[in-house]
Amino acid sequence: MNAATKNAVESALVALLAAACCLWFLISAANAEGEPSAALLTFLSLGIAAGLMAHWVFMGQALKRSGRRLLPWMLALVLLAPLASVALLVLLYSDDEKQQQV
Repeated sequence: MNAATKNAVESALVALLAAACCLWFLISAANAEGEPSAALLTFLSLGIAAGLMAHWVFMGQALKRSGRRLLPWMLALVLLAPLASVALLVLLYSDDEKQQQV
């Protein structure tokens, strides 16, 4: 995997981690005693949305840089959110291992 593709994959994983943290805080705030702040819930929801969109954009960049077809993979990434991301990451890293062995 070239450096540009690896950079896009790493950025996609950081964006996904940010979305997961927002989800964690959203669930914690919603389950806390008392009425949760509407502003807090709104900002955490926006953080989840922004993190997922950034993840999809960076995965799209990784797809383009690796030479794979963009449209089918992006549809899979959006519709099959966690599974398609894992499958694409496995394919990208397995291609990298094949290139290193040659």
